[in-house]
Amino acid sequence: MAWSSFTAGLFTAGQILTAAQMNTYIRDNIMAGGPIYATETLRDAAIPSPFEGQRAYITAPEVAKVTAAGATTAIPGGVASVYNGSVWVNTTPVGSTTAAAGTLGVSAYTSTLAGTPGTNPSVTTYTGTTAMLFMSMVTANSGTGATTQMDVLVTGATAGWVTGSFVASIQPGVATVHTTLTMACVITGLTAGVNVFTLQYQNNLGTATFLNRRLTVQGIA
Repeated sequence: MAWSSFTAGLFTAGQILTAAQMNTYIRDNIMAGGPIYATETLRDAAIPSPFEGQRAYITAPEVAKVTAAGATTAIPGGVASVYNGSVWVNTTPVGSTTAAAGTLGVSAYTSTLAGTPGTNPSVTTYTGTTAMLFMSMVTANSGTGATTQMDVLVTGATAGWVTGSFVASIQPGVATVHTTLTMACVITGLTAGVNVFTLQYQNNLGTATFLNRRLTVQGIA
């Protein structure tokens, strides 16, 4: 069973529908859950005036619009999208992980770590004005009472800003003591469209170490 669009045109008054037509256009499409398109461009051309709540599945998302960077990425082969009244939102999670350890001296927010930190995790996807973020890291700090932070910089449709929602406080002051922190949160105030989420790091004392950094983003219609 697969989605079949009404390529032959609209039905006309008085037209007799065959069993095959009813099965193809009514039964099978209802069970399929909505139209299926290869790309976002083809979806937008086929549905020029979507209604709020309309759904469509994309089998081959355009690389520049649904992607991720990192040592290991979870980029879906196909994505579910829903129209929220103003834009199409990707409701399929996209993720990235980098296990390599990077270090940071006293610094304001930055995406650049010293050492051999590998590729910094980032995710690009369609969102509405809100998104669900899943973030985690393992961190340590050589400074007693130091505070290390990992957060997310959002760019793309949204003018660059750091969410300020994920703060890790490290107290032991022993570099070999590592703390694992995991958080899920909803962020608001985004500009709807294609947004880029990039992990950022901050440290106020000593030398911080960040490893096993993970980021997953899911659009919320």
